[in-house]
Amino acid sequence: MTTRYVLTSACIQNGTMTLTLSLRRHLQGRERARFVDEDGEVYEVEVDWKAGVVRGLGPYYAKRRLAVNEAVLLHFRGEEVELQAAPRSAPRGEPKEARPAPSLPPEEPKRRVRVTPYPKEVLFPHEPKRLEPPGVSEDLGRLGFVLEGGPPWVYKASLGRRQVVLALLRLGEGEPEDLKPFRRQGAYTAYLAPESQKASLPEGVGFVSPEALSRLLRLKGRFPLSSLDLEDLLRQGRVDLEAVEALEDRLVAEFSERGAFASLLLLLAKKPMGEVFLLADLEAEALEEGLIPEVVRQGVETLAQPPFLLLKRLSPGEFLLRQGVEEALEDLMAFAQGLKARLSRVRSA
Repeated sequence: MTTRYVLTSACIQNGTMTLTLSLRRHLQGRERARFVDEDGEVYEVEVDWKAGVVRGLGPYYAKRRLAVNEAVLLHFRGEEVELQAAPRSAPRGEPKEARPAPSLPPEEPKRRVRVTPYPKEVLFPHEPKRLEPPGVSEDLGRLGFVLEGGPPWVYKASLGRRQVVLALLRLGEGEPEDLKPFRRQGAYTAYLAPESQKASLPEGVGFVSPEALSRLLRLKGRFPLSSLDLEDLLRQGRVDLEAVEALEDRLVAEFSERGAFASLLLLLAKKPMGEVFLLADLEAEALEEGLIPEVVRQGVETLAQPPFLLLKRLSPGEFLLRQGVEEALEDLMAFAQGLKARLSRVRSA
């Protein structure tokens, strides 16, 4: 089996490759893997299921001098994955090999004049310089945000009838005034900078650090997190390590050992009522949320039994979502309150 993978700026910068569906199927259950290039050189890579990437391919990208939007062919051979850089297309206008012309009498040598072209910045002073998106785009994508463009770099997370909009500026890309139009439109605005540069930011602007987003993603592997949790931090004006650690303390107190079950419910909440799905497909989706297949299987069995009755088994490995998750939780809450009232009457009798 062979698939084509197109490299992004995050891939080149971090030496990673996103775990696509084909890679997930081939590497399922493994934490290390062997990638082999065209020359037989072996790369022992790490399979990071929580972050959804394969790490350790930076030397290969550098060896082949690969760039953004270039492709790598992945050949799945047994336990190994063979890497093959896709052929680069010839630049437009590149001359084809010419046939030898008939020999002519030699001409007198002409004087050559070297012309130094003006820099592009001089000829086109108002043309904006193209910048690469921030490296945190991949992390924000796993939290539900999609990059719209920039700078300022605008990310949007759709939440049904509403959406969360975040506009980011890296230090040196602009001034705080550049973020004002987005703030007037209801977007969250912030500077993107490392934790070490937090003190040097202008006053009165939001702050987001790459370290905090990475910590938030690791936390997502243990607790049910979504773009709404990031919005809560943005509302406070900062997404730094201190804020994420405070969020982690709250989640530990709220969920404790119920975190995995809550993550499964949030995953099912994305499906419309009446949908029929396969357990294998749900397990594959749950891997992206950091849930192992065993937890998913146990949770599905629980949700198909009283008092939940959220799912109905149609055949081995096939289930029907009988009602929405929110409605099912409301029914369960009413059941619990009624049972609690009954217990009070029994005890007082």
